[in-house]
Amino acid sequence: MAYQSGEAWDKLYLEQSEMAYPAEGVIRIFKGRFPDLTMPRAHDGLSIMDLGCGDGRHLPFFHGLGFQVSAVEITDTICAGLRERMKGYGFDADIRTGHAGSLPFEDASFDRLVTWNSCYYMSLGGQRFEDHVAEMARVIKPGGWIVASIPKKTSFIFRNSEEADWPGYRVIKDDYFAGSRNGEIMRCMADRADLVTSFAPYFEEFCHADLDMEWFGLPYHWHVFCARKTDG
Repeated sequence: MAYQSGEAWDKLYLEQSEMAYPAEGVIRIFKGRFPDLTMPRAHDGLSIMDLGCGDGRHLPFFHGLGFQVSAVEITDTICAGLRERMKGYGFDADIRTGHAGSLPFEDASFDRLVTWNSCYYMSLGGQRFEDHVAEMARVIKPGGWIVASIPKKTSFIFRNSEEADWPGYRVIKDDYFAGSRNGEIMRCMADRADLVTSFAPYFEEFCHADLDMEWFGLPYHWHVFCARKTDG
């Protein structure tokens, strides 16, 4: 049976009663000060979209910073649950069903787009990763910023994975988290240069960071970057 990402994630989130805390990296990017991070710090009144927002853990954080908050997840069931969850936090978020290759928003809708552990999932639509990058760029305003995390090839998420039918992609075979990702096809970056090459047609002013933790037996290795959408 072919991998069904919607069913896998519906099951995971329906069984999850509590929302996780915002990712430390996201908090640091939006609230910290770093010499090589040039993304503007002003947030109030800007629009932001969290692509693949999961259980919604970043949405109250963004709302608290003053953003107008939107989000995308892959099934109607997940999105309906997220809307109700955000009402419990005292605000309405524009949460729509979609994925990185098909975003249900108009061109140039957002000042910021966050794709934290999400844009490299490829099973929906069978598209090329280049199509995901183009689609994310489409909904960001000229001069707006993307904030992204993508696993390195040494990350635990690729443990025992297999090469897909085309270079640069792998099939997940030994998912640590309850097997939810087994069968998923993911873009696997060879290195930072590969990442920049993938995003450079639409973005510039790259600000890079690395997560390289051996986290209690898990090699938690991630590329993290912010980049500005070109004005052209």
